[in-house]
Amino acid sequence: MGFIIAQGLPLPVNLQQGEYGFFPIDLLLTPHSEPIKGEKLVLAVTLPQGVTFPDDGKVFYNAPGVVRRELHVLDYDRANHLLRFENTVHLDDGSPEAGGFYSVGVRVLDDARPGLVWGQVEIGTSKAPLRIQITVPQPTENLIVNGGFVHYEFTSGDGWYDNKGTEYAKDLRQIGSWKVGQYEGKGAWHTSETGEPGTFIDLLKGDTIGNFPQDTEYPFVPHENIVDIDGAKSCGFIKQTVTVSPGSWYELSFYTGYHFLRTPVSAPTYLRAEVLAGDPAAEGAALAWDDYVQYYTGQQVTPAKAKLNDPAWRKRRLRFRTPAGVDQVTVRFANPGRAGFDHELSADPDGDTGMLLAHIRLSPAPPAP
Repeated sequence: MGFIIAQGLPLPVNLQQGEYGFFPIDLLLTPHSEPIKGEKLVLAVTLPQGVTFPDDGKVFYNAPGVVRRELHVLDYDRANHLLRFENTVHLDDGSPEAGGFYSVGVRVLDDARPGLVWGQVEIGTSKAPLRIQITVPQPTENLIVNGGFVHYEFTSGDGWYDNKGTEYAKDLRQIGSWKVGQYEGKGAWHTSETGEPGTFIDLLKGDTIGNFPQDTEYPFVPHENIVDIDGAKSCGFIKQTVTVSPGSWYELSFYTGYHFLRTPVSAPTYLRAEVLAGDPAAEGAALAWDDYVQYYTGQQVTPAKAKLNDPAWRKRRLRFRTPAGVDQVTVRFANPGRAGFDHELSADPDGDTGMLLAHIRLSPAPPAP
């Protein structure tokens, strides 16, 4: 039995000083080896200088046929930068667990020296290099206005009310710089004429009992808030049109999370993110889009949050290039529900199925390689 172990793509993985991120590991068998049918094995990673495995670090196994699984970390030797974890390995046995890859979460030290640094991944006698490119964070312009939902208006009073341990906006007049509405099915998008969110989306208070992560893994600014694309059993959406430079590259980044109060917890949540040329009322072409699904991952662990689901915040990115002659794009986030947005189908929100949405940024990006 022989193994082939290697760092997965991209090579190298790019991480900024102070950033928490993941790199993949691929594990294969050498040709003509017997399949492995559920054998517990230990994998090891020697991290480069300037990179550490934090106390809250995670290691996952991702296979196409099963839900992502967090693995048991045996130990981390800080002096030698050596991380060891184990997994019940399936290779070439035809099981749903076969054919996956490993994701190792690491943090770059704030004072790490920029440049390409080298480590190692190994299993048994099989070893391969680990490459991480450390970069210095650069301030980037955010073309999205109010991407943290800090500006909003109530029709009267304070407007926040407690809902099972988190705070929702009540009598919300508008969310500054964003238009809201709902998808009505068969290609029809209805934008609220008054700007009032109504039953289309909800606004949640980000600072309430720590629902909104504040560490460097999730670089949210204090007092930012969260938009809940659930609405009230509607395929709600929010959108914003911004000015761009024709022929330039951009990156749209944002965070998604599972619903705090989602019931039943067995149901997934959905989100469509897209960038359209011009205003969507003019049927602009989609420059970039993706559909996201997030599943229940348990309740929050601290006692104060015992009744709230863990949002399992995930950062998403969409890169695109504006065509020649296009100087405006519209960013739109919508709940596709069960039916999606096909022109032949009616809207079907399938209950409250929208995701949580936070910390939206649209910034100039380097050209694609």
